[in-house]
Amino acid sequence: MKKLFSILWNICKKLVMTVFVLFVVTFTIYMTNAENKLIYYHISPFLTKHYDKQARDRRI
Repeated sequence: MKKLFSILWNICKKLVMTVFVLFVVTFTIYMTNAENKLIYYHISPFLTKHYDKQARDRRI
C-alpha cells in the first residue's frame, strides 16, 4: 500500500510540475505577444507573396 501511494505521489508531482511549466511558457508567450509577432514577421510575408502572384480577373 505504501508503494502505491509513493508511485501516485511521484506521478502527481510530475503532473503538477508539467502543468506549471506549460503555464509559465504560455503566459510568457501571451505577455510578450509572441504569437502576433510570429504571424506578422513570418507568416504574413509568405501569404502576401502567395496572393500577389495570383492572376486577377477583376479589379477592386
